[in-house]
Amino acid sequence: LGNSPDPLDLIEKYGADGLRFGICNIAPSGSDILFSEERIQIGRNFCNKLWNAVRFRQMSGPMSDNSSLETIFSRIDSSLLDDYDQWILGRLTTVTADLEKCFANYEISPLTHQIYAFFWGDFCDWYVEASKGKLKASEALRDNCLAIQDLVIRQVLQLANPIIPHITEELWKGLGYDAKAAFIQNTKLATAAELAAALPVDAGAVERVSNLQELISQARALKAQYNLASKRDVEVFYSAEGDAAKVVSDNVSLIQTLAGLGSLQALGDTSSDGLPAIVTPLGSLYLDLSSSIDVDAERARLNKELEKLNKLVAVGENKLKNPKF
Repeated sequence: LGNSPDPLDLIEKYGADGLRFGICNIAPSGSDILFSEERIQIGRNFCNKLWNAVRFRQMSGPMSDNSSLETIFSRIDSSLLDDYDQWILGRLTTVTADLEKCFANYEISPLTHQIYAFFWGDFCDWYVEASKGKLKASEALRDNCLAIQDLVIRQVLQLANPIIPHITEELWKGLGYDAKAAFIQNTKLATAAELAAALPVDAGAVERVSNLQELISQARALKAQYNLASKRDVEVFYSAEGDAAKVVSDNVSLIQTLAGLGSLQALGDTSSDGLPAIVTPLGSLYLDLSSSIDVDAERARLNKELEKLNKLVAVGENKLKNPKF
């Protein structure tokens, strides 16, 4: 009838896997699909992200024995796991449990949403970024980190294979997972229970990382509020007590890197008067504007914004005074 897109044209533009993922992503169970090519781009972008993440893994260090799940487990030394390692393993177990329910109930759209959020957000945006320092550390720490990455990527490839079979099979071979099973469909997917039994996770570490992520996100938001999102020489102070203070002090370098800060110091005896602040689960953050912006220019900008708001208020008041309004 000419009123629907040609799948072959879409495959040419977004790839077969990109189209499959995109269609599944926008197809809620029991409802008609509100088709949009822009939403199909989600599938192509996810496939690109998956490919680039695997390429980054290949460039990050030597490839070890990935022939089976057991060999990857044997490469992970639990004594070397830090909070972020514990967190990503915990998230992997949780997401696997959630996806098991999706498969059992044939809920394909929620399945793609969860794979996307976990791999792109939790793994790439948080874990990989937070782990880059370990890749330059001792050989033992580096190899342990790479083993965890190999485990996560292996699980994601298996979980995503029914939706995007072509790229997952290609990457399966590229990382050496095919030594004992040439194709993903011939492998057994590790259940959440099996992952939890093989790699017990410290619940306290998971909570600490979740709080750290919230602090980092709030620090980014505080910078953006004052048009400093792109500046990486911003000075920030923190005020925290007890365990929260220890978590922040132990992760100062990581917070500076992920939030794009020039320095992060305890507030101590420094006065917080006049410093923009934001509250986080690990205490308060204070932005030192004097070291980051032109104070006079910022004052002029705020005065201009205040003048604009006052005009809007005046317009509203005049309307309310008009009986015919």
